[in-house]
Amino acid sequence: MNLPNILIKFMLFSAIFLMSIETVYAEYRAYLIEVYDHISEKRWEAITGFSPDKYVLSHGGGNRLSVFTKATWVCYGDTSTFSPICAMPKPIKAQFKVGDRVKITLEKHITQGWMGIVELAYYQRGVRSNVYGVRFGDKRRLYNRYFEFNLIKSAGSVATTQPQAQTGAAAQADVPAPAAQAAP
Repeated sequence: MNLPNILIKFMLFSAIFLMSIETVYAEYRAYLIEVYDHISEKRWEAITGFSPDKYVLSHGGGNRLSVFTKATWVCYGDTSTFSPICAMPKPIKAQFKVGDRVKITLEKHITQGWMGIVELAYYQRGVRSNVYGVRFGDKRRLYNRYFEFNLIKSAGSVATTQPQAQTGAAAQADVPAPAAQAAP
Protein backbone atom coordinates (compact mmCIF):
# COMPACT_ATOMS: atom_id res chain seq x y z
CA MET A 1 0.00 0.00 0.00
CA ASN A 2 1.23 3.40 -0.79
CA LEU A 3 0.65 6.64 1.09
CA PRO A 4 -2.09 8.09 -1.16
CA ASN A 5 -4.27 4.97 -0.71
CA ILE A 6 -3.93 5.11 3.09
CA LEU A 7 -4.73 8.82 3.06
CA ILE A 8 -7.82 8.29 0.88
CA LYS A 9 -9.08 5.48 3.14
CA PHE A 10 -8.52 7.64 6.24
CA MET A 11 -10.38 10.58 4.70
CA LEU A 12 -13.25 8.34 3.57
CA PHE A 13 -13.51 6.74 7.02
CA SER A 14 -13.41 10.16 8.71
CA ALA A 15 -16.14 11.54 6.45
CA ILE A 16 -18.43 8.56 7.09
CA PHE A 17 -17.78 8.76 10.84
CA LEU A 18 -18.51 12.49 11.01
CA MET A 19 -21.74 12.11 9.02
CA SER A 20 -22.95 9.25 11.21
CA ILE A 21 -22.70 10.96 14.59
CA GLU A 22 -25.62 12.98 15.88
CA THR A 23 -25.36 16.55 16.99
CA VAL A 24 -23.54 16.76 20.29
CA TYR A 25 -24.61 19.22 22.97
CA ALA A 26 -22.84 20.45 26.03
CA GLU A 27 -24.38 19.99 29.44
CA TYR A 28 -24.22 21.86 32.70
CA ARG A 29 -25.70 21.53 36.17
CA ALA A 30 -28.39 23.91 37.38
CA TYR A 31 -28.99 24.61 41.07
CA LEU A 32 -31.95 25.86 43.05
CA ILE A 33 -30.38 27.38 46.15
CA GLU A 34 -31.74 29.14 49.20
CA VAL A 35 -29.63 32.17 50.05
CA TYR A 36 -29.53 34.02 53.37
CA ASP A 37 -27.89 37.44 53.63
CA HIS A 38 -26.55 37.94 57.16
CA ILE A 39 -26.22 41.72 56.79
CA SER A 40 -29.66 42.58 55.40
CA GLU A 41 -31.26 39.54 57.13
CA LYS A 42 -33.13 38.58 53.97
CA ARG A 43 -33.69 35.17 52.46
CA TRP A 44 -34.37 34.32 48.81
CA GLU A 45 -34.18 31.50 46.31
CA ALA A 46 -32.04 31.59 43.18
CA ILE A 47 -31.80 29.30 40.16
CA THR A 48 -28.24 29.44 38.90
CA GLY A 49 -25.61 27.67 36.85
CA PHE A 50 -23.02 28.54 39.50
CA SER A 51 -22.26 25.87 42.07
CA PRO A 52 -23.30 27.09 45.55
CA ASP A 53 -19.72 27.88 46.63
CA LYS A 54 -19.07 29.88 43.45
CA TYR A 55 -22.38 31.70 43.91
CA VAL A 56 -21.32 32.83 47.38
CA LEU A 57 -17.89 33.96 46.16
CA SER A 58 -19.35 35.97 43.27
CA HIS A 59 -22.23 37.55 45.26
CA GLY A 60 -20.68 38.94 48.42
CA GLY A 61 -18.58 36.22 50.04
CA GLY A 62 -18.96 33.77 52.88
CA ASN A 63 -19.02 36.42 55.61
CA ARG A 64 -22.17 37.87 54.08
CA LEU A 65 -24.05 34.94 52.52
CA SER A 66 -25.06 31.43 53.49
CA VAL A 67 -26.52 29.07 50.90
CA PHE A 68 -27.77 25.54 50.73
CA THR A 69 -28.84 23.47 47.75
CA LYS A 70 -32.54 22.72 47.52
CA ALA A 71 -32.38 20.95 44.14
CA THR A 72 -29.99 20.26 41.31
CA TRP A 73 -30.55 18.95 37.79
CA VAL A 74 -28.74 18.61 34.47
CA CYS A 75 -29.40 21.02 31.59
CA TYR A 76 -28.30 20.49 28.00
CA GLY A 77 -26.96 23.31 25.91
CA ASP A 78 -24.54 26.16 26.11
CA THR A 79 -24.58 29.12 28.51
CA SER A 80 -21.89 31.12 26.74
CA THR A 81 -24.60 33.22 25.03
CA PHE A 82 -26.04 34.18 28.45
CA SER A 83 -29.14 32.10 27.78
CA PRO A 84 -31.40 31.46 30.77
CA ILE A 85 -30.99 28.34 32.89
CA CYS A 86 -33.31 25.51 31.86
CA ALA A 87 -36.42 24.90 33.95
CA MET A 88 -36.49 22.35 36.75
CA PRO A 89 -37.92 19.03 35.46
CA LYS A 90 -41.52 18.44 36.52
CA PRO A 91 -42.24 15.26 38.50
CA ILE A 92 -43.52 12.27 36.54
CA LYS A 93 -46.64 10.57 37.95
CA ALA A 94 -46.00 12.19 41.31
CA GLN A 95 -47.38 10.52 44.44
CA PHE A 96 -47.09 13.75 46.43
CA LYS A 97 -47.63 17.39 45.62
CA VAL A 98 -46.26 20.59 47.12
CA GLY A 99 -47.96 21.20 50.47
CA ASP A 100 -48.60 17.52 51.29
CA ARG A 101 -47.74 16.29 54.77
CA VAL A 102 -45.39 13.31 54.59
CA LYS A 103 -43.64 10.93 56.95
CA ILE A 104 -40.05 9.82 56.31
CA THR A 105 -39.57 6.04 56.01
CA LEU A 106 -35.84 6.06 55.20
CA GLU A 107 -34.43 3.44 57.56
CA LYS A 108 -31.40 4.15 59.76
CA HIS A 109 -31.55 7.86 58.94
CA ILE A 110 -31.70 10.63 61.53
CA THR A 111 -35.01 11.81 60.04
CA GLN A 112 -36.71 8.39 60.07
CA GLY A 113 -40.23 8.85 61.39
CA TRP A 114 -40.17 12.64 61.14
CA MET A 115 -43.09 14.41 59.53
CA GLY A 116 -42.71 17.40 57.25
CA ILE A 117 -44.27 19.31 54.39
CA VAL A 118 -43.32 18.80 50.75
CA GLU A 119 -41.88 22.09 49.56
CA LEU A 120 -40.47 21.02 46.21
CA ALA A 121 -41.04 18.20 43.72
CA TYR A 122 -39.02 17.42 40.59
CA TYR A 123 -37.84 14.51 38.46
CA GLN A 124 -34.18 13.58 38.59
CA ARG A 125 -33.33 11.86 35.33
CA GLY A 126 -30.00 10.40 36.45
CA VAL A 127 -31.67 8.21 39.08
CA ARG A 128 -35.03 7.89 37.27
CA SER A 129 -37.05 8.98 40.27
CA ASN A 130 -39.06 11.88 41.58
CA VAL A 131 -37.28 13.81 44.31
CA TYR A 132 -39.09 15.76 47.03
CA GLY A 133 -37.76 18.58 49.15
CA VAL A 134 -39.25 18.32 52.64
CA ARG A 135 -39.21 21.08 55.26
CA PHE A 136 -39.42 20.08 58.92
CA GLY A 137 -40.86 22.10 61.77
CA ASP A 138 -41.33 25.81 62.07
CA LYS A 139 -38.55 26.68 64.50
CA ARG A 140 -35.34 25.48 62.84
CA ARG A 141 -36.93 24.99 59.40
CA LEU A 142 -34.66 22.05 58.52
CA TYR A 143 -34.79 20.87 54.90
CA ASN A 144 -33.80 17.65 53.17
CA ARG A 145 -34.45 15.85 49.86
CA TYR A 146 -35.90 12.35 49.56
CA PHE A 147 -36.76 9.91 46.81
CA GLU A 148 -40.43 9.07 46.37
CA PHE A 149 -40.08 5.58 47.85
CA ASN A 150 -38.74 7.04 51.15
CA LEU A 151 -41.96 8.91 51.90
CA ILE A 152 -45.55 8.09 52.84
CA LYS A 153 -48.52 10.43 53.14
CA SER A 154 -49.20 11.49 56.69
CA ALA A 155 -52.68 12.29 57.93
CA GLY A 156 -51.37 13.56 61.27
CA SER A 157 -50.11 17.01 62.07
CA VAL A 158 -46.55 18.02 61.31
CA ALA A 159 -44.21 17.92 64.30
CA THR A 160 -42.94 21.39 65.21
CA THR A 161 -40.05 20.22 67.36
CA GLN A 162 -37.24 17.92 66.38
CA PRO A 163 -35.13 15.49 68.43
CA GLN A 164 -32.72 17.18 70.82
CA ALA A 165 -29.30 16.50 69.31
CA GLN A 166 -28.56 18.23 66.02
CA THR A 167 -25.00 17.97 64.80
CA GLY A 168 -23.02 18.62 61.65
CA ALA A 169 -24.74 20.14 58.64
CA ALA A 170 -28.18 20.12 60.29
CA ALA A 171 -26.96 22.32 63.13
CA GLN A 172 -25.17 24.69 60.74
CA ALA A 173 -28.33 25.04 58.62
CA ASP A 174 -30.04 26.91 61.45
CA VAL A 175 -30.55 30.42 60.15
CA PRO A 176 -33.14 32.83 61.49
CA ALA A 177 -36.45 32.77 59.67
CA PRO A 178 -37.58 36.06 58.16
CA ALA A 179 -40.24 37.91 60.13
CA ALA A 180 -42.67 38.15 57.20
CA GLN A 181 -42.66 34.42 56.42
CA ALA A 182 -46.02 32.71 56.88
CA ALA A 183 -46.28 29.40 58.71
CA PRO A 184 -46.96 26.37 56.45
